[in-house]
This record gives sequence, C-alpha cells and structure tokens, in this order.
Amino acid sequence: MGCWGRRRMAADQSGGWQGPSAPWNAWKSWCNSAPAAPSTSGNRAFDEYRAETLRRLEEEQKEFGSFLDRLRFAKDKAEFDQFMAERRQRPPQAPAQPEEPARP
Repeated sequence: MGCWGRRRMAADQSGGWQGPSAPWNAWKSWCNSAPAAPSTSGNRAFDEYRAETLRRLEEEQKEFGSFLDRLRFAKDKAEFDQFMAERRQRPPQAPAQPEEPARP
C-alpha cells in the first residue's frame, strides 16, 4: 500500500488535498514514524532462539563474504600470474623504427 507519497505529490501539484482535514494528514504521522522495535512472540525461549539464530546467520554471512573475497583474490592472482608467465615467454620485440617520410 505504501505511504501514498506519489499520490500526495500529485495532489499537491494539482491543488487538491489541502487544509488540516486533508486525508494525507491522517497518514502523515504513520508514514513518517520511526521503525518499531522487533516484536516479541511472547515466548522468551523462542525469542532467545530467534536472536541467537539471527546472530549466527549474520556471522555466517560475514564469513562467507570473507571467503568470497579470498576466492576473488586467488582468481585475480592466478590470472595475473598467468599473464606474467606468458609475457616472460614472449620473445622481446624489436624497438619500433621511426618511419621515414615518403620521397616524391
């Protein structure tokens, strides 16, 4: 449903929804309110289990991100090492000769 932001902007531009009794004013505080704290289930054991599970998942997410960083670095290093090895095996190129101007 959203906060009717687009509708309000359109109404403001068209001159509608003005004044203190405008429908937008009733929703304004609801849409701009701070997010509520996580609700509890009413069961402390479950709430502790949920909190621990979320903490564990966040830790696993960090570890997985670190793993991906190491994996990307290893891939980049392998590609760079391959490039350097191929470059070393290439015969040296002769220095470029300056072209002589064409004679008429």
